[in-house]
Amino acid sequence: MCLVYVEAIVTVDHTLIKKNHASVDCSNVHVTGAAGIHFSGCSLPMACSIRHRIDQKALSTQSEIQLRNFKWSDTSALSGLLGDVGTHGHRQWPEGVEGLRFELEYPRVQPQQNLVLADAAGELVGYAIVEPEQNIERSVVGVATAAKKHGEGLAGRLLDWTTERAAEFAPVAHLATREHERDLGEFVESIGWRRVRKYLKRECRPGSSRAAAVIPSGFTLREMTGLDELTELTNLQNQSFSAHFGYSPNTDSEIKARLLAPGSEFDDVLLIRDADDLLVAYCWTQTGEHAGSSFGRIGMTAVLPDAQGHGLGRAVAEAGFNHLLQRGVEVIELDVDSTNAPAIKIYTSLGFVTVSEVDWWEKSL
Repeated sequence: MCLVYVEAIVTVDHTLIKKNHASVDCSNVHVTGAAGIHFSGCSLPMACSIRHRIDQKALSTQSEIQLRNFKWSDTSALSGLLGDVGTHGHRQWPEGVEGLRFELEYPRVQPQQNLVLADAAGELVGYAIVEPEQNIERSVVGVATAAKKHGEGLAGRLLDWTTERAAEFAPVAHLATREHERDLGEFVESIGWRRVRKYLKRECRPGSSRAAAVIPSGFTLREMTGLDELTELTNLQNQSFSAHFGYSPNTDSEIKARLLAPGSEFDDVLLIRDADDLLVAYCWTQTGEHAGSSFGRIGMTAVLPDAQGHGLGRAVAEAGFNHLLQRGVEVIELDVDSTNAPAIKIYTSLGFVTVSEVDWWEKSL
């Protein structure tokens, strides 16, 4: 039996605990240190521990990484970190400091309380965020680190913070991982999170062919004109998505913030009204650039429950598609719940294909 003595935060079977000069039986336990150090089975005497010697420099690096609250003066450095990390989690963080600042100013975020940074001697190497959605009794959390060299130790510390903070708001936390974040997905599963949903990221390179976008008789399509339609849009969105996974009803102020966001235009929201001028369907589109290439996005598309069955879902989705086509974007993207067969059918007919998947995880707090 080989015993290794350590004084550090370690992970045993991915469960974070503190070992103060504790002995770890390497013949029975696989231990991953906070710095990603691995011990495997050994029956040799203690002298053989040279193979298992703890990388004190790596442990020291972990101890030098401090978790601290975000300050507004960190915005530029955080933007740089997000650029280094790349796509991850459920968010598509904007490129540039101005767009990031807007996202952080969104009413629910409150980054000075709900965002922590992993700081290694002035260099940001990771972050964690909690977005409370108390109206549906959950918090959405996210974590990311700048390099694998920090291992599960830093991810574990960030996740510990998110779950503790999220528990102050709601009994359930949700976390999203993308396909290339498989290590993080396996890690969260090993510490008690369970996979509850899968979303599909789909893309289309539209070419020049317009969709039919046939508006049924008795209905009219037009672009949104201004904030005088704000409350109607808020009510339509909340009614349409009330039964959807993870949907947290929005307030007028939250919808207004999105409408007035940098790069947003009222005419990017396509509206369908009935013969009584009641707003019954909409498609909210966006345009922008990723790495110098123009893109369009079909964001929220919905039909009032009482108005379903008239083909309005297809009509407004195709109208949004044509709107983006007219804007001259190179690619159109969207997210769709993998269980939403009707929506997937419509988007497939427009040429959308699945390019990646996002797993949603849940943990009771």
